[in-house]
Amino acid sequence: MDENSEDQQNNFNPNIESENQENNSAAEGENNGQFDDDQNQFGAMNRYPENIDLNNRGPNPLMNFIYNKDQNVVEEKSNQILSCLDKYKESFGKYFNVELNDIKLKLKGALIPLNKSFYQSIEVNADLYGPFWTFTTIIFLIALIGNFSSYIHAEDKKKFVYDYAHVPHAIFIIYGFGFGAPLILWLIMKFIFRIDINLITNMCIYGYSYTILVPILLICILPFKLVSTLALLYFLVHSCTFLFYNMYLVIQQKAQKSKYVVLGLLGAIQLTVFFFLKFYFFG
Repeated sequence: MDENSEDQQNNFNPNIESENQENNSAAEGENNGQFDDDQNQFGAMNRYPENIDLNNRGPNPLMNFIYNKDQNVVEEKSNQILSCLDKYKESFGKYFNVELNDIKLKLKGALIPLNKSFYQSIEVNADLYGPFWTFTTIIFLIALIGNFSSYIHAEDKKKFVYDYAHVPHAIFIIYGFGFGAPLILWLIMKFIFRIDINLITNMCIYGYSYTILVPILLICILPFKLVSTLALLYFLVHSCTFLFYNMYLVIQQKAQKSKYVVLGLLGAIQLTVFFFLKFYFFG
């Protein structure tokens, strides 16, 4: 019995192996055939024809026209902006391109209210560099010294909180009056009183009139309200005297009657600045 069963198993094994090989080869053939069909069906979707230009911006001439038109508009706008910047650089850039010694002489001259040499210097070479940095320095000092003065006069120093709003308010007031006031004054003189005066000269005179405010603000550090009030009053008198003297030299030959109105407007502007400094920042 054992010998016969072993012979039967040996006879059946080759048949089973041959059937497995045939089944595997058939399955591989089906898979290869299905893969070839899929490749033939979907392969064309992943291949570009040889005659298609991938760098072409549009599928038709209309799209190409729209693209080129938009590109031309962008280039035209950029050229206009660059030309405007070049014109600005040529017209206003020269007023910031000044020598340091010239700025020092103007700052020293502005510390003396009745100084004819200052007017002679700006008549030839007016600038905006000195006024801009004078205003910027004053803004920094107001924000710093204003909070320090409030801290000194605070009843409970442990509960004191710094007022960071001093910075934007100082920027608005100083830059606003520094550049806005001479601009408005120039418009009034030019279109109402028919006084022909250069705008840059007007801004230069007004800007350098604030030079005295830098040492005045340093005096306001002292913890005495009377001292700070007297110092700010001196700024008012000094700046008004400086402006009256230099503006009078500018318009004396161009306006006889209206010049006193202009000087009165300057005095009102400086009085407004004094009240802001005294009652808002150092009150």
